[in-house]
Formats: sequence, C-alpha cells, structure tokens
Amino acid sequence: MRILWLRTFYFSALSASVLLLTQCNNDGGRKRGNQGVESDPVTETASVTEAPADKPAPKNLKAKLYLEASGSMFPYDAAGSTGEFDEALQNLLTPFEAQKPGSTELFVVNDNVYPMGVNFQQLVEQPNVFTLAKDKGDSRHTDFSLIFKTILSDLKEGEVGVLFSDLIYSTESTAAQSSAKILADVETLMQTTFAGKTKDKSLLILKLSGAFKGTYYPHNGGGKPYNGSRPYYIALMANNATMKALLSDEKFESLARFKDLPGFESFHYFTSASDNVPFYTILLKDAEQAGQFEQSRQERKESKEAIHTIENIEADRKTRGLTLAVGVDLGGFYLPDSYKTDPKSYEIESDEGFKIQKIVAEKGPEGYTHKFLLTTAEPQGGGKREITLRLKRKFPPSWITQTTTQDDSNPKSDDFSEKTFGILNFTRGIEKAYNPQQANTYFTITLNLH
Repeated sequence: MRILWLRTFYFSALSASVLLLTQCNNDGGRKRGNQGVESDPVTETASVTEAPADKPAPKNLKAKLYLEASGSMFPYDAAGSTGEFDEALQNLLTPFEAQKPGSTELFVVNDNVYPMGVNFQQLVEQPNVFTLAKDKGDSRHTDFSLIFKTILSDLKEGEVGVLFSDLIYSTESTAAQSSAKILADVETLMQTTFAGKTKDKSLLILKLSGAFKGTYYPHNGGGKPYNGSRPYYIALMANNATMKALLSDEKFESLARFKDLPGFESFHYFTSASDNVPFYTILLKDAEQAGQFEQSRQERKESKEAIHTIENIEADRKTRGLTLAVGVDLGGFYLPDSYKTDPKSYEIESDEGFKIQKIVAEKGPEGYTHKFLLTTAEPQGGGKREITLRLKRKFPPSWITQTTTQDDSNPKSDDFSEKTFGILNFTRGIEKAYNPQQANTYFTITLNLH
C-alpha cells in the first residue's frame, strides 16, 4: 500500500497539533495525478520537552526543508496565485539561513526522499518552487511512512526538519474503499510510524491557509477544479533538546515567529514530556492577595526557594475571604496563550472551595511566567489542607475538530476552503504514539495550608 503526503505552529498551543495523502495513477486512483509542474493551473486544482541533562542545548540551529512535490501540491504555488505558500516557506527558512548562510538543506519528497539539488538562493529566486522538484521521484505517489521515518532518523542535534504538506492521506486503492476504512488506516499508520520515535523526538504541526489554483483530488478519486483558499500544514521535527531550544531559547526567537507566517491559523505540539512539574511558588506579597499568611517554619528551615506551604493564615478582615497569588512557570508547555490563561483549562481540588479567579501572563523575578489568583469566600482555617491544581491535556484541540472532514468530494461546498480530509485521524494516531497511557493532565502541583 503506497501512502501519500500532500504539501502543506503558534505557536495557538500550544497543538499545535496533520494529514496524509496517498496518490494514485490517473487510471483508477486517488490523489496526485500525472500532471507535471508546468501543467495548466486553470485546469488543475501546533509542553516544550525538557532536554535530558546529558544533552546540552545546541549552539546553532539549521533547517532541513522537505517539500512534498506531487500533483495535488502544485496548485499551492500555481501561476497567478497570491503566493502565501511560497511566502510562508521563505519566511520560515530565511531566519535559519541568515543565522548561518549556506546551512539550509533542501529535499523533495514523494515516493522517497531526494536531494533538491539547489541552494537556498536558487530556491528563493525560482518563480515556481515546484519547478525545482520536477523529475525527482514519482509525483503520483508519496510513501508517507518512509518519509517520516527518514526525516526522524536523519535528524542530528541542532537540526530542524521542516515538512510542507497538505497532510491528506489516501492509498492507491482509495477509490475502492470507504472513507471509514481509509481513516482507520491512517490512524494506525501514524501511530506505528511515530511509536518508536516519541522518546527522543518532538513534533510541532502548524496549520496555515493559502491560495490553491488547480485540480483537487478527493478521497474517492476523480480530480476536480478548484480556485480558492485551502488549508496546508508545516510539520517541524527535531530532537528534544533542539526543539526546546527552538521554542524557548531567546537567542532563537527570530526562528520561531510562527504566528507571523502569512496564513497562520493554529498549531499543536506533540512531545514525550510527562510528569514535567513546573516551578511554582506562593507569592507572599502581592497587591491582589487577600488575607495574611507566611511561609511555614519547616519549609524555611529546609531552605526551599519556592514556597509551597503556608501557615498562620488569617482571612481578609473586610471580606472574610482568602485569595492566594501563585506564580507558575508555564514556559515549558508549548500551548496557546489563550489556553494557558483560561481557568477552564485547569482542574482545582480543595476542601475549602478554592476557585481560580483569574490567570494572567506575568513574568516575576522568582522565575514564573503566569500568576494564578486562587480564592475562596469562606476559608475554614485550622488543620492541614491542600489545594491541588492540574493542567488538562486535551485532544483533539478545537481547531482539529473544526478542520477535519470525512467527505472532501465537493469543492463547491461552503466549508470546503476550511476542511482537510482525515486530519483528526492523522493527528489522533500521532497522539496515541506520544501519549500511550492516555494521560489527561500535563502536570499536578500541590499547595499546603497549615
């Protein structure tokens, strides 16, 4: 069974969160088509993983572009298009190249992985980027499993694999299969492809939208003309230490401005990080706190920099309530800002009925990135009590649910410009590989009241 990729972070959430495409021959198949790059465009239609202690962050980063060259990808850079695809490609790669000129490696992918045979300047100067991929491999088919395995296996520390694809999955026999069978296949395939790589590698998927002018090949075969906007994706892959550096090291900030890419919409991040308890501390003096308390004597004796336990607690004299300000470092979790600051993204347990009043992005000298205000109207007082806070791990994120479709056969449908066939199944297979225990939280932190 031959499998295809068609070309496609912020990263939203920070998945981030991808679809596969298999293409078939003109005599019965789905997807790619026999047309060449120069075909008539009118008739053709995203938590940052903690780096292991023995793997220091790389000093420099280089990009390795993997451009999926297939019949159904060509319309993203067709003559007369508005050029969002090519602009996003250049905007993403240029900061890498500017950091170290000549370092960017370029590849073409379809039925295998092939060197593009040109340098970065030649890529930029080419009016149609797919012209550079002409006569490389079989544009009718993409061996998707082979491509991912090759990219992941070839990545060295300091290298970032960048795959452009529309991530629509199909097989050579798609036309004879139900959509349910096709989607079950892609889910299994993605799970098995990534299963052996999740310990050391991380994946960031960016969703973008760009002009598409040419032939679109639905899952049940038969190319149809389409001229409009279509989703596509950028999959960034790297070793854990490299990905952490890319997403969180200030010196690489210019390389990770994914939200500024033309057509950027959302992202999903896949990582093996688990039980990654962030730094957190109760703030003893904050303008928004209500009530009085101090760090426990025992904790002070242990010389802990972070304050997790408080005592001598007194409710606010006016309201009789209690509000704690807690600083938490969420910098290690690559999630959308809106997700991090939404109280609904957390579970809170407390015998005294504490609730999350609000969360604000705020960097404090103690080392936190967000301030949580936890409040209760009637603190009980006396005895040992706990407040437990968990960050929910949700899959799929809403953008994947809203983007996925099981029927892409009608380019004239009102939502065709927003849908990708099977993106939910594709990404769910990856999620199963990265989260085999189906953990539903990213971390748990505990505050003690004495």
